[in-house]
Amino acid sequence: MKTACLLVAMMTSLTAFSQNNLLDTSNWTVGQGNIDGFSIYGPTQENERINEIDPHGNTSVLWVGIPSGDSFADGGVYSPFVNIDPTKTYRLSIWMKKTGSNVGGSYFGLHIQDSQGAHSSQTFDGTINSNPYFMANSDLPQLDKWYLLVAFVHPNDYSGASQAAVYDPETGSAVSGFNINDYKFGPGSTTLRNRALLWKDTNVGDRQYHWDPSIYEVNGLEPSIQELLDGPNSNSGYGTSVWFETNTTASYNGEVAIGRSTVPNGYKLAVEGNIRAREIRVDQDNWPDYVFEKDYPLPTLDEIKQHIEEKGHLPNMPSAKEVVANGIELGQMDKLLLEKIEELTLYLIELDKKVLTQQKQINILKTNQK
Repeated sequence: MKTACLLVAMMTSLTAFSQNNLLDTSNWTVGQGNIDGFSIYGPTQENERINEIDPHGNTSVLWVGIPSGDSFADGGVYSPFVNIDPTKTYRLSIWMKKTGSNVGGSYFGLHIQDSQGAHSSQTFDGTINSNPYFMANSDLPQLDKWYLLVAFVHPNDYSGASQAAVYDPETGSAVSGFNINDYKFGPGSTTLRNRALLWKDTNVGDRQYHWDPSIYEVNGLEPSIQELLDGPNSNSGYGTSVWFETNTTASYNGEVAIGRSTVPNGYKLAVEGNIRAREIRVDQDNWPDYVFEKDYPLPTLDEIKQHIEEKGHLPNMPSAKEVVANGIELGQMDKLLLEKIEELTLYLIELDKKVLTQQKQINILKTNQK
């Protein structure tokens, strides 16, 4: 049985994991080129998505920049634009690792646009920057090591200090002395995107790996920096690799347990408790119109009577003991109930025929007696 309604209770459980990443990388697949709103930086041959070990030791799809030696764009990933409220603060992050050499520069940036598509990224001194980067032309602290790059975009009236930093997952702390800075939303800002890239690396053996770009509204529901560093396998409740949000749709590929710790095999959702909904739709592939087919083996009433006397319930229906042990499947039970209703309809039609025949015979007898 496939249930076409997503219950409100499931959405409530989502909050327990954390706020959703506004960027959905769940559809990244191995290959080249743009994918699902994420676009390449530089030529196609300098960008590749591969299965490789992510910062948390799991196999994930990574976006790799591959220098061609031309001292120009050497691969990178641009996220799709997401809608924002410029009166709020947003946190952007991405995991990055460089291998080979420190030739070229690593960049972590953004784009902000207004409703007309014009650039509206504003530096702390009030300048509108059409090519904004939190971190530009930099070397990561160490080769062959993952780092978490984090930066913020603040409302236009923000007067505090920059909170951007490069975090070392081994120490859990920001790397000191690193040149990375926040931005502000300029006037009329409506959309925001995350971007990271490699520039002017002439060493064709180098690689720059990118993973899990994110944009979060800073509202207390976003995962903490420590939760980002710990990853989804920790006990922190971090959920960016579990739940994904595209526009207004939250999605998850696994099973969900509410009010219990496990989901029985073969099911996607298990709830220990009551569920209230205004409407539930159940998809069915085998509705019992087959009862009205000419070759349907309609049991006789004597056969049904015998089954009830022996089993204590109707044929093809679960017993009370079975229901207590296993519950019922709504779609299957609706199908069985309709099957019985349609069988009853056939019995009534046959009964009506007999009644009409008997009435005709009675009328004939009455006529003959006159």
